[in-house]
Amino acid sequence: MAHSEALNILQDIKSATFKNAAPLPHKEQVQAQWQGLGFLVGGTRLVSRLGDVSELMPVPRLTSLPAVKPWIMGIANVRGRLVPVVDLHEYLGMPTTLPVHQWRVLVVEEGDILAGLLVEQSLGIQHFLEDSYEASDGGDLGTLMPYVSGVFRHGGRVYHEVELKAILRDEKFFDVAEGNPAIAVNSR
Repeated sequence: MAHSEALNILQDIKSATFKNAAPLPHKEQVQAQWQGLGFLVGGTRLVSRLGDVSELMPVPRLTSLPAVKPWIMGIANVRGRLVPVVDLHEYLGMPTTLPVHQWRVLVVEEGDILAGLLVEQSLGIQHFLEDSYEASDGGDLGTLMPYVSGVFRHGGRVYHEVELKAILRDEKFFDVAEGNPAIAVNSR
């Protein structure tokens, strides 16, 4: 007798649960989302695909390098790997707008190229509906233009999608020696 009473109670709970449950959204109501890591450079909101940044960290202890361009901040030992750290503000000729204690380094890898890119602030993981994306040539962003592929708009804010790996592939990125290269060659 107790067994059938318990079964009836469970059936009542099941009926009440299904009666009061919210329905699942229909497939056409589900909207695809894009995720990226948001950050600031020169006061401009940027976002990069999550997979493009292998690590986000505070500015590590750096060893300076002689005879390099001012945008090379130095080299850091990150868990046994030597990572050159580049000040994106200086590299792009953009001003900094936030104090040093908010600065962060985004570690980016492209094949066997590895670099830490210094940004003003991390804005954390950002979620955007894919239909909020607009293709853009970054024409109003000056030196960022070659690396911008589009914009996401969310909550009245604009986030420019920047391809960080494209920075690592840029020829300018490899031109790190300070001074006249012809003098260095002739001085041998």
